[in-house]
Amino acid sequence: MSQRKAKEYRRAMEQYTGVAEDVDDLKRRVGALEARHYREDRDKAVDMIQRRAAAKKWEETVKARAMKKAEHELKTRAEERRRRIARRRLITLALGALAVVMLLASVIMTITAKPAAEAAEAEITGAAVTSPPVTLVTAEPDMWDGEGEDPLEAEKIEEALLASGYFSVAVPMCYEYQDYMRTYCAAYECPYPLALAVAEVESHFDMDAVGAAGEVGIMQLNPGPENTYWINLEAETELDPTTPSGNIAAGCYLLGKYMQEYGDANKAAMAYNMGVSGAENAWAEGITSTDYSTAVVEAMERWEVTVNAWNGI
Repeated sequence: MSQRKAKEYRRAMEQYTGVAEDVDDLKRRVGALEARHYREDRDKAVDMIQRRAAAKKWEETVKARAMKKAEHELKTRAEERRRRIARRRLITLALGALAVVMLLASVIMTITAKPAAEAAEAEITGAAVTSPPVTLVTAEPDMWDGEGEDPLEAEKIEEALLASGYFSVAVPMCYEYQDYMRTYCAAYECPYPLALAVAEVESHFDMDAVGAAGEVGIMQLNPGPENTYWINLEAETELDPTTPSGNIAAGCYLLGKYMQEYGDANKAAMAYNMGVSGAENAWAEGITSTDYSTAVVEAMERWEVTVNAWNGI
């Protein structure tokens, strides 16, 4: 190789080396810039996710507080409504008892007036009158003196409700649950014997019973997908269907609704057990009763004889 060519070759190599170094430097700078942008984008994404999570959590907290407040208001209104219904019934019973007392007082006055008339007549005619012996009556130590609140008021009310047939020792439920069922049967136009029959067939009156599909309570209410059935029942009755009062209220609501729609206890029981669509499909196939509905109707007929002595208001 000539000296001229060698010199040109060295010059070309020097130029190439400088360009290569510039390219490598550019690559390093671009790589550093991309890395910085990636870190910034990643940090922004993480910050956005955290902000959204915090906003969602706050929204859920606000919603939970609102739901809790609404639930409390619904329960308060429902309890007040039940108390008003119970109060009206107690007033009716008290008026009935007052009428009976007045009638007895009239009879007693009539009976006691007769000896007095005879004594007056004997005095006029000069006949001797023998006065009956006088019995001293001492007050019981716990007898109410008429002032303040009667300490035995609750027992007296309970006795009056038992005497009227509103409560019954034949029903295997405490009086509180019987009061719930009487109240909500009247509110939702559900025959009381039908509600008792469903409670008997579904759970044997066991409030702690839990079914295979998650059904709960005396009335064995199905929660449905994601508790949608319970949510709908709570919206209709303003009571939690997993509580004793709400469970009985929801069962009476459904039975009253089906009785008004179908006018037949057998069909109402089928709709309660199979759901409306399931019952309607069965009726379309000519199935008018099932073992369940037959058991409910038979139990209802027994309860009609047992508890229908009381004619609710």
